[in-house]
Amino acid sequence: MNEISYLYSLQQFGIKLGLSNIKELCAILNNPQDKIKSVHVGGTNGKGSTAVILSSILREAGYKVGLYTSPHLTDFTERIRINNIPISEDKALFLTRYIRERIGDKDITPTFFEFTTALALYYFAEECVDIAIMEVGMGGRLDATNIIAPLISIVTNIEYDHTEHLGKSLEEIAGEKCGIIKRGVPVISSETKPGIFSIIENSAKEAGSPAYGYGRDFVVESLELDQYHSRFYYSGLNYRCLLLETLLLGRHQMFNMGTALYATELLTGMGFDVSGQHIENGVHDVTWPGRLETLPGNPSVLLDGAHNHAASIVLREFIEDVVKKDSREKKIVLIFGALKDKDVKSMLQELIPCVSEIILTRPDTDRGFQVEELKKITEKFGREPYMAKSVAEALTIAYNITSASDMIVITGSLYLVGEARTLLSRGLVSG
Repeated sequence: MNEISYLYSLQQFGIKLGLSNIKELCAILNNPQDKIKSVHVGGTNGKGSTAVILSSILREAGYKVGLYTSPHLTDFTERIRINNIPISEDKALFLTRYIRERIGDKDITPTFFEFTTALALYYFAEECVDIAIMEVGMGGRLDATNIIAPLISIVTNIEYDHTEHLGKSLEEIAGEKCGIIKRGVPVISSETKPGIFSIIENSAKEAGSPAYGYGRDFVVESLELDQYHSRFYYSGLNYRCLLLETLLLGRHQMFNMGTALYATELLTGMGFDVSGQHIENGVHDVTWPGRLETLPGNPSVLLDGAHNHAASIVLREFIEDVVKKDSREKKIVLIFGALKDKDVKSMLQELIPCVSEIILTRPDTDRGFQVEELKKITEKFGREPYMAKSVAEALTIAYNITSASDMIVITGSLYLVGEARTLLSRGLVSG
């Protein structure tokens, strides 16, 4: 079995929350996590965006920045980057082979995520990064990334997701997310629900760690938002009304921006040299494909990896506040597909009222939600959807029922968005 086949074969072991495997893996690799400085980014929505923003600012300041995120959109190597350059396929194969050999006949069977986390940490240590921004995979307390000892812990927000693993209530989920909080390590959160933020704050207090919150310690005021950029003011520790512009879209990104910017300010107090100009350039240049990403065309395409109820609300608000504001007559065609473990009813409930037509499909994974079941849910909202066996077929249908001034919205899963983005970028499907 070659290295790529081996790596993906680990997916058969599914999701196994716990730290025993990652501790043993990292011990075999001489504990690379102890050789790098890091920032740990958890939460439900926005943790990837926050990690990418922080990485962009630090990179602009001249630091060698490791970035570990998941899942990937189109290629595995996207998960592991240094200065925004994905690990080369050759290097990923070499390290997979190396780690596999080091495991040898030891009694350890890592999951895909555990193996890739160990690989990322080893790569970052080997390349001597100045700092690594590590995004939590799921939860926090028992996530493989929780082996690190970060300079800062970030908890973006707490929403319903992965309830079968993390708990049925927001309070239970918050408890799991707060598991990344370490003794004496500052905690920053964009959570605005008072009851949930108090859980984060109390968890920090128990760990003897200072906690900083959106709206109290830092804030972002949105000035302008359209389909292609945002302008806003940031106020935090040392800055008051710092005017910034970004290509990241959606009002929700203002929370992520504020959190990343406050983390930047705390890092400057820890010896990192980051100026206002570094912040301005880093925020301006940051990109995060597949998250409210508009692809110009006739019709245009909006890609968004919204995969839970809260993220669907954000997408719906963007459609209503920005897309429809530009053209009230524009037809909006929704291509929707999700994974089996998602609350698709609540997602579709948000999106169906603001679109003209619906095309249902399934991401190319065994975890994909069956189209026939999606159809039953959609019909309960009084809508008769189109059905497609693949993303390519869904795009073909969408182009056939739209005109040049319309918009196609693709959402429900990052897997689905990644497939669509690949097809569109390669010109395999077009209007």
